[in-house]
Amino acid sequence: MRPKVRNVLIAVAVILVLVFSAAYYEGVGPFQSNDFYYFHYAISINYNGSWNLVYWAENGTATPYTLTITQYLGSGPYNLTVIYNTMRTLNGSGNYERTITTYGVGYVENTFCAKATKLDSQTLPLTLAVAGKTNSTTLTNPMAVACVTFAV
Repeated sequence: MRPKVRNVLIAVAVILVLVFSAAYYEGVGPFQSNDFYYFHYAISINYNGSWNLVYWAENGTATPYTLTITQYLGSGPYNLTVIYNTMRTLNGSGNYERTITTYGVGYVENTFCAKATKLDSQTLPLTLAVAGKTNSTTLTNPMAVACVTFAV
């Protein structure tokens, strides 16, 4: 074999090894994972009055939607825009506990958030907990927001 042809074949082989190595390392193409990953989020509200709960999750595997909520912090309100794939809302009263399950396919970074708002005039705080992260209402802020992110 002539040296020029041999060098071209070696260069092609090296390029193929590099391309497939990068694809394997990044988990794309034929090396993409199709495994399902489930995320379980414990959510609770500790409050004896009436409340509204909104929770949403974003995992990057479906077409996202947007939601703008007004959050009160410090001197006044500001708008928080969130991207989500799934969202639920419900009203209730008294203490509440539930486990919410979301899923993703392949490499997934999953973010789960909840917002609880007091619907009555009690001065006692409402405490929201999401997967161990807590936030409580205050006299000037009738809502609590908590978010967690996990990745696999």
